[in-house]
Amino acid sequence: MRASRWFFVMLVGCALSGVPSGAAEAEGRPADLFQLSYDAEAAGKVQDALAALDRLPAPQKDGYVAELRRGWLYHKLGRNKEAVDAYGRASALEPRSVESRVGALLPQMALRRWADVEATARKALQLDPANYLASLRLAFALYNLARYPEAATIYGRLAEMYPSDVEVRSGLGWSLLKMGKGGDAARELRRVLDIAPKHALARDGLRAAGVSN
Repeated sequence: MRASRWFFVMLVGCALSGVPSGAAEAEGRPADLFQLSYDAEAAGKVQDALAALDRLPAPQKDGYVAELRRGWLYHKLGRNKEAVDAYGRASALEPRSVESRVGALLPQMALRRWADVEATARKALQLDPANYLASLRLAFALYNLARYPEAATIYGRLAEMYPSDVEVRSGLGWSLLKMGKGGDAARELRRVLDIAPKHALARDGLRAAGVSN
């Protein structure tokens, strides 16, 4: 709320003084420019959110947080190759960062670079062995690489820790189905439909297994 008021006051001030808003923003403190970026994203102006980062002074402009945020914003704009590059720069600046690796998984998945997803997820898991998102996305990559037993192992481990997670159980069901274990797959997919009866992937899986919903 405080930041929104600041943004409003800044815009009004510029309008009254005739000072171009871009010039005023360029003179802002790094914290203000980061907030400007957050506010622009919240307003659906993702390109403006990205542009605010380019107005940051050195060293923040090319710093870890700016690169991490560029990765996310590029991904939101569908510029996934640039998103991967930005997350890579963030990881280089903070070599033990887990969040930059986990963040990079989304644009890598959008690009269907499954081998890269596997490598990035495994690096994140080296740093944080219990990381949920890295595990989930690694399992999804292995499934797409047709390494179904490995995917099923990871999905199964996640299902023990997150028994109500329908994405995990659906992934486990489909992995088992691809392994030719129709009965086990149907059991997992039915567990999904027991709590999410409209789950499309679970319904499709049961049909593929030759089992009625």
